[in-house]
Amino acid sequence: MEAAEKQLQALVGRLPGIGAAALISREGVPLATVGMEEDLADTLAALASGMCALANRLSNNLANSAVRHLRVDLDGQDLVFAPTGSGAVLAVLRRDGTGEAGIEGLRREALAL
Repeated sequence: MEAAEKQLQALVGRLPGIGAAALISREGVPLATVGMEEDLADTLAALASGMCALANRLSNNLANSAVRHLRVDLDGQDLVFAPTGSGAVLAVLRRDGTGEAGIEGLRREALAL
């Protein structure tokens, strides 16, 4: 198992409510995944690349600041994208009921990747 996959596996074990995680390059390429099929990882990678690029552009134009995270609320779960310290994006699927709880911890974990 690669180092990035080991880090993701540890992250999923540490943070409550996370069912799957992916580390995605700026270009939209899945670098490592835990708990998801390849097709889903490819879809999330494309989504993360586009959404994060647009959010960064908007953030720079409005406030000249960095995006802290993006969250998409779905029925029964949510999807959170957080920038990592290496410039990649961490994407996680979290169970319903997690809400805002745990996002700060997730952001700290992402910055350590």
